[in-house]
Amino acid sequence: MTVMADAVDVAVVGGGIAGLSAAHALHGLGVPYRVLEASHRLGGVIRTESASGFVMEAGPDAILTQKPAGVELCVGLGLGARLVPTNPVHKTVYVLHRGRLLPLPEGMMLGVPTRFAPMVTTSLFSWPGKLRMAAEIRMRARPHQGDESIASFLGRHFGPEAVERIGEPLLAGIHAGAPEQLSMLSAFPRFVEMERRHGSLIRALWKAPRPAGQSAFASLPGGLQELVDGLAAEVGASARLYWTAAAVRVAAGGWEVEGAGGQRIAARALILALPAAAAARLAAGVAPRLAGVMAAMKSASTAVVYFGYRREDVAHPLDGYGIVVPRTEGLTATAFGFVSTKFAGRAPEGHVLLRAFVGGAREPDVLDHDDAALIARVRSEMGPILGLRGEPVAQRVFRWPEATPQMEVGHAARMAEIDAMVDAHPGLYVTGAGWRATGIPDVIADGARQAGRAAAWILSPPGGAASHPPDQP
Repeated sequence: MTVMADAVDVAVVGGGIAGLSAAHALHGLGVPYRVLEASHRLGGVIRTESASGFVMEAGPDAILTQKPAGVELCVGLGLGARLVPTNPVHKTVYVLHRGRLLPLPEGMMLGVPTRFAPMVTTSLFSWPGKLRMAAEIRMRARPHQGDESIASFLGRHFGPEAVERIGEPLLAGIHAGAPEQLSMLSAFPRFVEMERRHGSLIRALWKAPRPAGQSAFASLPGGLQELVDGLAAEVGASARLYWTAAAVRVAAGGWEVEGAGGQRIAARALILALPAAAAARLAAGVAPRLAGVMAAMKSASTAVVYFGYRREDVAHPLDGYGIVVPRTEGLTATAFGFVSTKFAGRAPEGHVLLRAFVGGAREPDVLDHDDAALIARVRSEMGPILGLRGEPVAQRVFRWPEATPQMEVGHAARMAEIDAMVDAHPGLYVTGAGWRATGIPDVIADGARQAGRAAAWILSPPGGAASHPPDQP
């Protein structure tokens, strides 16, 4: 039986952080809305589980404070005073190189050296590699010459050792991708702009203002789930869980969303706060060309494996945030995190919490393995590196099928094409990780931006909701 729900001004399909941010903005504007979420919970990849005193983040574990949207949202929800910084003392990041743990030289910012002495003394790079990196300071400003990969960009600036030991495990590793494929322009636009203005990234970072005493990242005592819970409390009765959108269509006065159970919701504007593949499936019925371009956007599958150990059963001092693992080391894991060092309160007294990242471009079929196999593989790799003894007191695997967007070379041009086609369908908007942004603050900002556009459309529709041009193949 088909059931017509009450009509609303805006339907937000997807209850991840982008959809919740859009809902928060609509709430502030006084615009009626519905959030339609297919799963049993809101928050998407932001999810925290607590068990036996361990606090485990299934997805991202921190908010970048240098971009304001995430912190501002926390403040707006009354969570500002609860924000906690990363450990200000033990903040080393190690790189596994030829089986040895070598600290990333102090002063490196996402792979760009900003201090001379640590680069001279580090064993992470050879002397020819160090000289090649130092020569970057002579690069001159140049106009943007089109998109290129992380490997190409970093190689031009700092040479092949930097790509192998930093670019691949750190810059590309953030996105679980391959440095030869990921777009520098889309993943790290700030560096592209630095090159355009200054040439040398080293010189640009020397000139950039640095907030004194500010931690680059922050979280909440109960994990980022606190942020989701704050937004969920605000959304309240406007959210529908277990509500799977099966189709969208243009209707009189705007849009109609049909659920998998035959239920329907009418809305004057529609925000698809979804991954590209899911948005493409919904768009196929009304905009096949748009859906085709969306469907070409790739994503990667990953898993996060947690271990809780007694402190005396881990030989390593865990005096930092963790370890990045270049693919040349031949391991399954791409990184090991020292969770209980990075943030206080993540493990009970006398215990430590560790996590490993697996999958992505390095192992696309990672989720073909069951939890027991992933746990065994990661323990066999982590054990010799960290000096693990005995059995863990807790362990957990979180699986993320096709959940990490791969913004590959040409992504910005593809996104411009998508935006143009979306704009040709008045009242339709898309947002979420992997569209125009990645990372929590940027996704929050984009969700709010698209909500603002939807609200403006409702107040002053340009041409009326019936003026949808055909989407011809």
